[in-house]
Amino acid sequence: MNITTFSPPFRIVGGYFICGFIFLLLSAASFLKADFGAIQAPQTASFFHVFLLGFVISIIIGALYQLTSVIIQKEFFTVKFAFLNLLAYGAGVALLSAGLLFSSIPLMHAGGSALLLSLFYFTICYALSFIGTPKWSFPAVALAISAAFLAVGISLGFALVLALSGVEIFGVYFSEILSYHIYFVLGFVFFVIVGAACVLLPMFSLAHDLSFALAKASLALYLLAGLFLLKDFGIFIAFAALASFAAQAIYILARRVRKAIDYWNLNVYISLAALVFSAAFWLADRADAAAFGLLYGFLFAFIVAHLYKIAPFLIWYHYVSPFVGKRKIPMLDDMIIKKIAYAACVPNVLALACAGLGALTPAVILQAASIILVLINIVNIFNYIKFGEEK
Repeated sequence: MNITTFSPPFRIVGGYFICGFIFLLLSAASFLKADFGAIQAPQTASFFHVFLLGFVISIIIGALYQLTSVIIQKEFFTVKFAFLNLLAYGAGVALLSAGLLFSSIPLMHAGGSALLLSLFYFTICYALSFIGTPKWSFPAVALAISAAFLAVGISLGFALVLALSGVEIFGVYFSEILSYHIYFVLGFVFFVIVGAACVLLPMFSLAHDLSFALAKASLALYLLAGLFLLKDFGIFIAFAALASFAAQAIYILARRVRKAIDYWNLNVYISLAALVFSAAFWLADRADAAAFGLLYGFLFAFIVAHLYKIAPFLIWYHYVSPFVGKRKIPMLDDMIIKKIAYAACVPNVLALACAGLGALTPAVILQAASIILVLINIVNIFNYIKFGEEK
């Protein structure tokens, strides 16, 4: 099965990608308002929701509509109402984040309710897609577990919204439930990344005859971390899971046929280096730098790397391939402005360096520059939607 089998309408996938980048830009503006030493602070929660829900999970959901069928070798359960669900999702993220930022209970209720309905609808469709899976590969298992993590994570999240607005649910256990909310939501992200990476990294690097023992160990360690989450060493087990995944990615890249450094694997290397950066500053009790490294170093660079591969292919398949044999068509590599793709890495790396030095304002400015450069490439890729309309 190839990546185009059971291909959903591109407006669904592309819509989530566009939504993700809108919130990515907003996240850069809200980073400086967050206090990473006070994870329960409303402004900090607002930033995390803008970045993780608005950017990361939006991109992941869009990608899952395409990649789930590739990994489980059957079509996604349904794409009905998916675009309407996207609108509810975007509105929910915006309202909830604004409610947290301005301490507005009505906005929190409205945004939380919209997000709950939107995410539960997607989660149900996503989970039902695994029924009748013909072959339970490791990536398929990772994605199936991620569906369960998402369901638990959003349930705890909505309960926390109610608690913040004065509804007594958890009482003295609020902090503990918040910890598990974060654990399950990040677990969804982590399990999807690991599962998808075990398919995409070999595919894009042309690596063969691979062992995925380190990836399997990373998932086992993350599950183990949940048992000790409220203990001091729980976070260290979680970092061990991240380290195991990083080692798996490095192993795959070391076995690649294409040895040249390009804009894809350069971003992957930056993301893996940022994991080390984040862990080091967490151990040094620098929560701000650790958060910047994890979010704008690892997650941002890793997602961008694969968008450079996935977005051109999907647009080429939907809008360019019908003209094969009828006119001159671009190659996938031609759809990327390479100089800009490489240039975007420079402010991203400099932003990480500034964050490490404690210069957060310059770090955010540099990161915004990196985001804008990436956006120029994304807009250029999306322009190929009009390929058939050219005179």
